[in-house]
Amino acid sequence: MPPRSTLHSQRSLLLTLVMLLGSGFLATSLLSYFASRDAIRDSIVNTELPLTSDTVYSEIQKDLVRPVLISSMMARDTFVRDWVVAGEKDPLQMTRYLKEVMDHYGAYTAFFVSNHSLTYYQAKGVLKKISPDEPRDVWYYRVRDMADPYEINVDPDLANKDNLTFFINYKVFDYDDNFIGATGVGLTVDAVIKLIDRYQQRYQRSVYFVDTLAGWS
Repeated sequence: MPPRSTLHSQRSLLLTLVMLLGSGFLATSLLSYFASRDAIRDSIVNTELPLTSDTVYSEIQKDLVRPVLISSMMARDTFVRDWVVAGEKDPLQMTRYLKEVMDHYGAYTAFFVSNHSLTYYQAKGVLKKISPDEPRDVWYYRVRDMADPYEINVDPDLANKDNLTFFINYKVFDYDDNFIGATGVGLTVDAVIKLIDRYQQRYQRSVYFVDTLAGWS
């Protein structure tokens, strides 16, 4: 029978080996975990999220490009320009035109604001006269003075019970490149929210818009 000291030494050695093996296994597992976590995070941040973001952005562009193209078509329409240049003699003609655009393309609203008469024409008829002193008409003077040909703006729609609406406001010029008004179509915010909800369900991601001028809180 081995001496007690020898058995104690063997047990101590065995315990030490077990502790060393356990520590090595734990260290390896931890290193593998952190390496895998960093690799997965890097893949999500640098690959999956940008790809998903680009895909969602393309989807949004596809859905918003159509109303922008419709507004661009309205701004270049010879009827609109000829009608304004001729003196806006028959408001019913413009009303019928806007209603046809709205019905044919499925827009929520369609409008034209004349720079000469300051009249706001809508698919339901003449809506109002705009004024630089009216806060709700500030958008028009902003569009008139901006360098870009159009803007996408969110405003209450006076013609539709102040429902919050995405407006595509497009500048209109005559044949001599003189500014003669603003035209475009509108989409309800609810319709855009439904589009975003559809993207979130399809891609299993949270989709949101961030203003470049807004700060994080």
